[in-house]
Amino acid sequence: MDYNNQNNYRPPQSYPHPGATFATVSMILGVGSVFTLLTVYLPFILGSLSIIFAVLSSGAGQKLLATAKVGIGSAIGSMAMIIALMGTVLGLILGTSRENMLQLGQQMDQMIENQMGASPQELIGESYEDIMRSFADAMGK
Repeated sequence: MDYNNQNNYRPPQSYPHPGATFATVSMILGVGSVFTLLTVYLPFILGSLSIIFAVLSSGAGQKLLATAKVGIGSAIGSMAMIIALMGTVLGLILGTSRENMLQLGQQMDQMIENQMGASPQELIGESYEDIMRSFADAMGK
């Protein structure tokens, strides 16, 4: 004699959170934005999509799921790291002297000649030293 069948007992059904799929997509996109940090543009695209999906997953007046929180956190973190990296590079470029910029251009020309067997003037029509000189002139250095 089976006791459960006699009383028609059914275990309670668990209903999934309605925004669980959006929260999972948000987490995947957020973590993807961290892994694409060196591409500069992709973290902004993936990060903003991650934030949008996380907000959509919450629905009307519901709490964010843990996966959506991970997605938002990683998206904001990766975008903040890209902004800090771009600010650092811009500060380094703006802070260098004209002589250092020209020396960097000469080194780039030499590296390209060693690797490609042709000068940058032959490959792209202008040497990096000339590019750096015009950049330094534009910056007023």
